Amino acid sequence: MKTIRVVLGLGFLALALASCTVMSPQECKFANWREIGLVDGMAGKPMHIFEERRSDCAEANVKADTNDYLLGREQGLRSYCQMSNALQIGLRGESYQGVCPAAIDPEFRRRHDIGHDVHRLREEIVRLESRYGALEKGLRSKKIELDKLVKEPGKSEDFKQRYREFQEEERRVREEQNDIERNRHRAREHLRQAEWAMSQLR
Repeated sequence: MKTIRVVLGLGFLALALASCTVMSPQECKFANWREIGLVDGMAGKPMHIFEERRSDCAEANVKADTNDYLLGREQGLRSYCQMSNALQIGLRGESYQGVCPAAIDPEFRRRHDIGHDVHRLREEIVRLESRYGALEKGLRSKKIELDKLVKEPGKSEDFKQRYREFQEEERRVREEQNDIERNRHRAREHLRQAEWAMSQLR
């Protein structure tokens, strides 16, 4: 039960710290610096975050407990810097701030970058597909409007002008869609390479 309370407490603390960029005087007054360090470490935050916290609290006439913060941060980093975590951080699209020990930093960074590439390329493909679909939907909507006008007797010059404008827009849209298809094909190829690299990680 005590463990559950600690985990929940850390979770709420993480949300509180993530929701603001500075510490308020009230937060400084009641700060548990070891828990704050633990949360920052588990999130892979660099040391300059502590300097910002310490500065905020100094303005509120509250002294940050550096030793407690560093003890908590070190504990948090031990969890964060697990090699199995590197890929997951990248897949979530989170950046790596180079906080892990020098002995594992190159491999940790490599695994993170592979995951980050997969995340970025997947998002790029979704964005391209969304844009392609939006263009197609827009054309269909305008084509339906024109089809309704065609059925009306005595088509006017206004209709002819609108039809010419539609043809021009359709040409522009098809050109953009062709560009999207080329970019999507390229992104898919790069994604296959990144996913293959990810599959080789042990």
